Amino acid sequence: MNAFMLRPRYFVWSTVALFALLFCACTQQQPPGATKEPLIVSAAASTKEIMEAVATQFQSETGTEVKVNVGPSSGLAAQIEAGAPADLFLSANQQWADEVLKAGYADAMTRLLTNQLVLVVPNANLAGVKQPQDLLSAKVKKIALAGEKVPAGIYADQALTKLDLLKPLTDMGKIVRGQDVRTALTYVERGEAEAGIVYSTDVSIAPAVTQVYQFDPKLHDEIVYMLVLLKHGSQNPAAKQLFEFLQSPKADAVYTKFGFSRLPDSRSAP
Repeated sequence: MNAFMLRPRYFVWSTVALFALLFCACTQQQPPGATKEPLIVSAAASTKEIMEAVATQFQSETGTEVKVNVGPSSGLAAQIEAGAPADLFLSANQQWADEVLKAGYADAMTRLLTNQLVLVVPNANLAGVKQPQDLLSAKVKKIALAGEKVPAGIYADQALTKLDLLKPLTDMGKIVRGQDVRTALTYVERGEAEAGIVYSTDVSIAPAVTQVYQFDPKLHDEIVYMLVLLKHGSQNPAAKQLFEFLQSPKADAVYTKFGFSRLPDSRSAP
């Protein structure tokens, strides 16, 4: 097995267990007299900074604590279906939001954000990568992508397939997978891969990498972050309030600051 791969089953069950312990610890550490339990938001790894920033702002305005649990959307969906006590879910694609909906764990959902897919390299760029076709060069030994079931990995595979690059790069043994997009980014940061495909917003938090190419959106499915109000939070007024807050102008300002683009609202309920 590729050293860069993680076992999905191990990820799901180990993180569910740790997540449950975190939830219990959070509820036990409430100050005397407190009546509100922390809200739990399971969010795609690429949204870590924006969700933490919005959570802090929401907590400051409402007094309700928000805990952000980040990871690959596929793994987070599996956690939710395994009983992890999340109130909201922010998936980096439609597929995993629909999966949670079909399993009966969603109360409402809306299209929230979009992003761009880009090719990045270490700042030194010793392999001289400037465009996707350069990935075939003998100087490029490894190309970091998110996992095959992770939205960023799905989008990357679609783009490379349409460019007739995925099969030859796979046959040459160049593709390495991270459990999420941030892991793929880390491989490039560390120089363990000569290139990687991530979101444009990831570049801003990685000073050791440089964006060299932006993929045409026509090469892959629309990048859409779906915000889901889960059944676990649907009876909690604070969770509903956070669901609305994440679609407010105050939250929009945070999204813009971190380079995300807001999508028109198209809310739907099961």
